[in-house]
Amino acid sequence: MSNSKFAQSPYAVFEDAVMPYLPDQTAGQGMGQYAPAAPPGRLEAARRRNERALMAIDGVEGVSVGQTAVGQEALVVYLRDSSVKQRVPLQVEGYPVETSITGQIDIQRW
Repeated sequence: MSNSKFAQSPYAVFEDAVMPYLPDQTAGQGMGQYAPAAPPGRLEAARRRNERALMAIDGVEGVSVGQTAVGQEALVVYLRDSSVKQRVPLQVEGYPVETSITGQIDIQRW
């Protein structure tokens, strides 16, 4: 008898994951291939270098770092409305640019 508080099923089938979990690496071009992740801070440095130019685009409300829908590192640009999207570049320093429509952002200072 097991000390586990959960019932152990003799019919349970356990299977190892097909793809290894490698948190410090990102998926490469081919199936099952991995490339080393970018050194920490490269995306943040790219954001700092380009934030002023992106914020100068009328309708851009903010810039941050994030990920694409498939988990790739990306710059995230927050937009006042969808008409601004056509003026935002698709890539900055090789990083994809994701956009998010937030409306106008007002900063309240206390």
